[in-house]
Amino acid sequence: MVRALAAAAALAAACGPAHAPSPAPATPTPTPTPTPTAHAHTCADAGAGLERGTVGVRAPGSTVLAAMRTRCLEDAWPAEAVACFAAMQLDAADRDLSRCATQLPQPARDRMFDTVGSGSNDNRIALALVRARLGALTLPVAACDRFVAAVSELLACEHIPLDVRLSLGHQTSDFWSLPTANLAPAAEQHMSDVCSDSLGKLQQRAQDAGCMP
Repeated sequence: MVRALAAAAALAAACGPAHAPSPAPATPTPTPTPTPTAHAHTCADAGAGLERGTVGVRAPGSTVLAAMRTRCLEDAWPAEAVACFAAMQLDAADRDLSRCATQLPQPARDRMFDTVGSGSNDNRIALALVRARLGALTLPVAACDRFVAAVSELLACEHIPLDVRLSLGHQTSDFWSLPTANLAPAAEQHMSDVCSDSLGKLQQRAQDAGCMP
């Protein structure tokens, strides 16, 4: 009898619930590969670009590398302007300087141009620089934009004495560097009329000088 009970107990233990299997190890989540970010240009890069790109509009043998880095830092140039100047190529003032300068606020733009032109007594260099200044102007009145563009083109005409062209360029640059935003409609219309009239006179002057076909 005792043996029968022991055998029954052993059988019951053998038929009892089995232990639950151990859970499978979790599959590790792969670490995402970081997306490469574009190189953020610095003021040192902008200075180097301006050093390359303004060779033709500054005094021979001069450098703007350190001065432009300082201007960039002190005037807190926007990232877009820094990147634009950093990408300038050798002697690219005609192509790039004006375009990049439009991305600077007016006071910072003026100081940048003043730095490029410092130390030069060559009128041809000064003329190239004033054309770059004119190219950087953005005016709220379309007729005035056309007038400034026509002045810039006239400055390249060799039929007009260099000193006369330089004076015209400086006068135009100085005048249109004044604030012209948020004009009242009547003032904007008056400015448009004046610019249209001035453009007509300028074109006649250019034709008389042999500067137009």
